[in-house]
Parts: sequence; structure tokens; C-alpha cells
Amino acid sequence: MRCYFLRDGHIKAVEELKATSDVEAILEALILLRTNQQSPGSFTAVEVWDHARVVYRHADHIDRPGEHTSHQT
Repeated sequence: MRCYFLRDGHIKAVEELKATSDVEAILEALILLRTNQQSPGSFTAVEVWDHARVVYRHADHIDRPGEHTSHQT
């Protein structure tokens, strides 16, 4: 699975995830996103993809639980 980090609606970085399940991938992506929030030019959104399938999308509401969009199939 891959994790795409976005800023201003554009992909700024890509990370290969080690996770083997959707839940693990989402947690790994959120940890990576939170870690980056402390640095200048931090990302405002993250998307997790498993090939052509969107696993998860999380917008810039990082500190507001319940305000994320999750797409699982």
C-alpha cells in the first residue's frame, strides 16, 4: 500500500507502507502525518491507496476527531 501526503490539494510526498491490512495502513499513515505536523511546510492531508483502491482519506482536520473521510471497500 502507498500513502500520499498532500498540501494545497497536490501530492507532495509518497511513502510505501509496511502494513498488511487496511487498519494497519491507516494507523501507519496517520502516525507519519502527525510526525510531520511539527515541521515547516507540513502536509494537510493524507491518502492511503491499495493499487487503484482508495483505502482512506484524511483532510486537514488533524486535531478534530470525527471529521475525517474514510473509504473502505
